[in-house]
Amino acid sequence: MLFKATAQKTITFTLLPLNALLCIQAVQYKAFDFLLLFAILCSFLSPCLRYEFQIDKDTLTYRTYILRFKVYAKTVKPMDIKKIVFKRLSWKTKLAVVKVKNGWNMRIALFNPRNVFKELETFAHEYDVDIQKTSDYKILEKMS
Repeated sequence: MLFKATAQKTITFTLLPLNALLCIQAVQYKAFDFLLLFAILCSFLSPCLRYEFQIDKDTLTYRTYILRFKVYAKTVKPMDIKKIVFKRLSWKTKLAVVKVKNGWNMRIALFNPRNVFKELETFAHEYDVDIQKTSDYKILEKMS
């Protein structure tokens, strides 16, 4: 099953004050011009970020896109997964971290449809992958 997410608003709005500060510094010090251009580029590209997480029969695939261009892709088989940790991200937001043996871990949050966590847990049980749930996550599970 394919799950999709877009860039979080917090990323975009966090860059706005950074741009303002860098603009002030760039006027005073010419060395900050490059940082200012980089921050402006990031603030324009952040709304164009798109994430996909796919649970197939025997693989987990995580992809990141900027516009239509694939920037990052990672496919993991169950034997390459150490464990899956279910946490609480914010007051009502769940987070799953797929800890892998080699490479970067996969962070699963804010994906649609919302049943991504149930599907991931079913995948873990099917392939005998270790699961760890924090107490905060268990509270969120009871609420939903």
